[in-house]
Amino acid sequence: MRIFTTAVATLASLLVVAGTANAQTNFEGLREIRSQTWDKVEVRPNMVFTVYTGIMLGDVRIAYRTPDRSQLQFPFTDEQKARFKETLRNAYTSELVTMRNAELVNSPGRDILLLSVRAINVTATVPPRSVGDVGRASIALQAIGEVTLVLELFDSRSGEILARAVDTQTVVGAAIAEDGDMITNWEGAGNLSARWASTTRSRLDNLLGSL
Repeated sequence: MRIFTTAVATLASLLVVAGTANAQTNFEGLREIRSQTWDKVEVRPNMVFTVYTGIMLGDVRIAYRTPDRSQLQFPFTDEQKARFKETLRNAYTSELVTMRNAELVNSPGRDILLLSVRAINVTATVPPRSVGDVGRASIALQAIGEVTLVLELFDSRSGEILARAVDTQTVVGAAIAEDGDMITNWEGAGNLSARWASTTRSRLDNLLGSL
């Protein structure tokens, strides 16, 4: 969520880097650098990404935080969870298929990158204020959602992690309290998914198109 032979130069194209944040590598062999696009980015030093000609989209995964009722957090329904996952995957598929410098493929290979997309710590919180009555035993409220996107690039054959980007966003939507139960309607998640996917596609095109 977005010309290169070294890791620092590579991430400058991929993530619009403002400068090196940390010269040390972590236990995965990744080095953190600052980005104007994502909250946090890490990359494997001395990587040459231009040898890759294809992108394989892995399974999109969603992890919801267990709701804390004392903090006015409420769960999503199974239908809402399935819809959010489908929305996020469709957004990425639609963007990746339009890439100029890589082909979207379905199987691993020597020159194929695997893109992992995860949305984690997904929560919905309803502030303690009503914005109007919508019926008997029902109150219309505003829901505030939070999502953290974790993008990871792997070599599709070896499974070695090559880069990671992390971004946390807030989404405002609607909720309805009905007899003590909360029904959330998080329409802003679709716009957020589209924006994340578009940014990722743009940065990947820059990365793979460099010489």
